[in-house]
Amino acid sequence: MSTATTSATAPPALALLVAERLPHRAGNPWTAAPYQAWWSLRPAARLSQAGRPGALILVPHTWHTEIAFQLNDREPYEPDLRLDRMAPDPVAREILRLVLPLLDDAAAVTYASRAGDAERARLRHLNLIGEAVRAHGAVTRNHLGDDPNSHGLSWETAGVQYTATLVGANPAVNLSVTGPVRAVETALPLFLDEPPARTPRRRVRGVTTRLGRRLAAALAPFTTVDRLDDGGLTVGGATGPFGYIAPPADPYARVRDTSPVSAELHGVGIDHLVRLAPFLTR
Repeated sequence: MSTATTSATAPPALALLVAERLPHRAGNPWTAAPYQAWWSLRPAARLSQAGRPGALILVPHTWHTEIAFQLNDREPYEPDLRLDRMAPDPVAREILRLVLPLLDDAAAVTYASRAGDAERARLRHLNLIGEAVRAHGAVTRNHLGDDPNSHGLSWETAGVQYTATLVGANPAVNLSVTGPVRAVETALPLFLDEPPARTPRRRVRGVTTRLGRRLAAALAPFTTVDRLDDGGLTVGGATGPFGYIAPPADPYARVRDTSPVSAELHGVGIDHLVRLAPFLTR
């Protein structure tokens, strides 16, 4: 159990605003309570959700925000993420992208060796995603995944096919996105880094296909983009979702907004997908 002390003061205002922006699970909202983090003397908050193991520790500073995750057997002695952001929307976004997947992964250790529990967790997590996208009018289909011990959830909207797959006890989602290039290049940045306020335009050299050049130009402001020998692209860095964009069938074909493209992202948080359901169903 935690050995850090709880402060008698109210939680910082930022924590309350962030809690409002994190998605509910089974109707349970996030709540914020005052806390004293081990690594800081500043007022902090513990964000928790009924029915979910673990919690988040949030410490606002004047010019940055520190976040860590906590479990019964894991008291954080330093932040897991330090953001140069202080507004609730970007802080909540990075919690969903980067911290909650770490919390879910650490919590999964308790059932990873039990196949039956891992399968129930997969189906429960996919149902959370399914409920969110169905609430916005999408029709979902559950199915077995291509890998052993895997399950998937698919839906289609505006000509874009999404498939969320969970494998084994891993709670990080593999998300495939297939459809017109204009829709795919709009969807992928939802999962990638926020572009810095001011940055020189990064060029990806050696991309030989027209489709690859268009996608590289669209995604390079958000994340690392590299070319592959097969004509495809890799996207993402050392932290957060990362993935692969398949090469076009015809590397010399003219690229239109309706040109087909297929991409796959790995390491997508369950709650991040739930939060993005309104954007992935229109």
